[in-house]
Amino acid sequence: MIASLRRALIAVVVLAGCTHARSSANALRTDADTPPMLVVVVRHAEKAPLPADDPLLSAAGIARAASLDSALRRLPLTDVVVTHLQRTRLTAAAFIARTNAIVHVIPIAGGGIADHIAAIADTVRAISQQRGRGGVLVVGHSNTVTQIVAALGGGANQPLCDSQYARLFVLKEQSSGIVLTERSTYGASDSLDASCASGTAAVPPRR
Repeated sequence: MIASLRRALIAVVVLAGCTHARSSANALRTDADTPPMLVVVVRHAEKAPLPADDPLLSAAGIARAASLDSALRRLPLTDVVVTHLQRTRLTAAAFIARTNAIVHVIPIAGGGIADHIAAIADTVRAISQQRGRGGVLVVGHSNTVTQIVAALGGGANQPLCDSQYARLFVLKEQSSGIVLTERSTYGASDSLDASCASGTAAVPPRR
């Protein structure tokens, strides 16, 4: 009788150990299947004058939106983060239509810009932790783009001037953390603006 109970107890312990091992293996596979974070941050494209409180894109902005889709064609992006203002979503419209990307709207609410930036960073990180999801395109505004880059770990960059629409920032997850790996432009060149500083030339990207 005692021997039988002992054998049964051993069987339970072994089974529990096997179950724990399978759970640990599944957890490891989940981590391995989660791709490194990839984030592209841009400003919305050129806007039309109307409607004044929430303008559409101008002809130049529509062309830039098409150029953005072309620039992102080879990147594994599955999600788009925009604000409540339609010019941000319209900037990503061609990309969304081609890829059926999931759209996340983060409004600029009563908490102000700081809370808005934090909410975007939290959203991007949450997306990156989900299995089967790729990278994220974030479309912001001239006064939020470089702050978003910094909040995600990309370091400090000078704010964009109101005349700058062509800037594109790429951040990737590396062993040292989230780093800004590319700072470039896309689409038509920005118009010359003597009142605008060199923009994003202050901090070189870390590779």
